[in-house]
Amino acid sequence: MQPKLFQTDPNRTQIVEIVGRLDSAHAASLAQHVEEALAHGRPHLILDMSAVTFISSAGLRALLQSDKRTAAAGGTLTLVNPSEPVEKVLELVGLDTVFRIAFDPQWNPLQQSLASVARQTSVLP
Repeated sequence: MQPKLFQTDPNRTQIVEIVGRLDSAHAASLAQHVEEALAHGRPHLILDMSAVTFISSAGLRALLQSDKRTAAAGGTLTLVNPSEPVEKVLELVGLDTVFRIAFDPQWNPLQQSLASVARQTSVLP
């Protein structure tokens, strides 16, 4: 079964699993992933945020900039399963209504139906 997240061509989609802290020291890494995906013709980004342990204002800014960049390229940015700390921050600052957020307990980026989707893991200490 194809995940509900894919309303676009999976060949133009990039999954990025973010692990660790999304703060000022690591925001540039997210921007780099976005630029690489766009350069490879993948304007639809899915950010797996289930393993993010902390997000700062710099991390939020990086998410906003990523959303703008993908939209400008005709794509979309979707946050999948934000961890509890991320979810709380997004709600606190009102960004839970700005971003496309998907909560899917059966989300598995390694499932066979996603074989054509590019993946990256960004481990942020």
